[in-house]
Amino acid sequence: MPAFDPLVAQKRAVRLMAMALYTGSLPHAFLFTGHEGTGRRAVAVALAMAANCVKPPRDTMGNEKINGSSAGENALRSCGQCRSCKKIMAGNHPDIHIVEPSGKMIKVDQIRALCRKLSLKPYEASTRVAVIAGAQTLNPEAGNTLLKTLEEPPEHTVFILTALQATDLLPTIVSRCRHLHFAPIPAELLRLYLENHHGMDSITADVIASMADGSMTQARRMAETGWVEHRNQIIEQMESMTSPGERLVFAESLSRKKEQLPEVFGIMQSWLRDLIVNRIAPEKIIHRDLIDKIENYGPRHRVVSLMSKINAITTAQQDIHANANIRLTLDALMLSLAMEE
Repeated sequence: MPAFDPLVAQKRAVRLMAMALYTGSLPHAFLFTGHEGTGRRAVAVALAMAANCVKPPRDTMGNEKINGSSAGENALRSCGQCRSCKKIMAGNHPDIHIVEPSGKMIKVDQIRALCRKLSLKPYEASTRVAVIAGAQTLNPEAGNTLLKTLEEPPEHTVFILTALQATDLLPTIVSRCRHLHFAPIPAELLRLYLENHHGMDSITADVIASMADGSMTQARRMAETGWVEHRNQIIEQMESMTSPGERLVFAESLSRKKEQLPEVFGIMQSWLRDLIVNRIAPEKIIHRDLIDKIENYGPRHRVVSLMSKINAITTAQQDIHANANIRLTLDALMLSLAMEE
């Protein structure tokens, strides 16, 4: 059973890197932006392997696999069996460096240590690769130290910075990188992965794929942590609250799980959306496995009321993001969800 392949999910970005590798025109630095779980790190590792593979895959004519429509995918392939590939996959290649946040940020000492290593000659790689994961967490001093290295990069070295968005970095750093945006992974690829690797039926897999926001990391987490059961509980509580006391108890339970609030709000909004969508385009509902509940609960709510509740959830999200009191915000939200206009 084939594993999920980020090279297939990110064809445009991969093709651009592949052509640069094949033509010998790799830039000294890339910036990969996009949400978590879109394959940024996996593609960075794939580039490191392809650039240093001793026995790259070849076609029947003995040429490296790069031609026509398949150029992007094939040029970043590697044998996976040579000494270099095995070391990179194991994470112990001496010329492939990965820097990650220490706590909440990447500190200047980490960047200085990286720069010291890169000032030496490569041990064995033809192309050294330095991945700076979560580059948006570089503290100011670390960012300035990295900038100096990017201005005068070591030979035979490629930097790969990953970040959520380019605006999170110093403009001077961004200007010295080839910027490639990693799009959300198509829901169809996520669905196939969930069916093949988690044994899900197509309907449940489709629901999770639709709710994963284009992130393989998110889809995998949802599949492995009982997300469907959690969703069912949230929806049942939403629809069964009849007294002020029940609503406040629900708010209290949510206030103790701040880290889960984005997921809870997403479930709430998608559920209310489905109650509306089922009236006009039932084929576009997200929670297809709950169609009986949708048809049961939908007629109990007016569309204007459902829209008002969706807006109330959005407002609560914004207020909490702005550091409003969580418990008071949730109390107000529960009252809004109970109202019918």
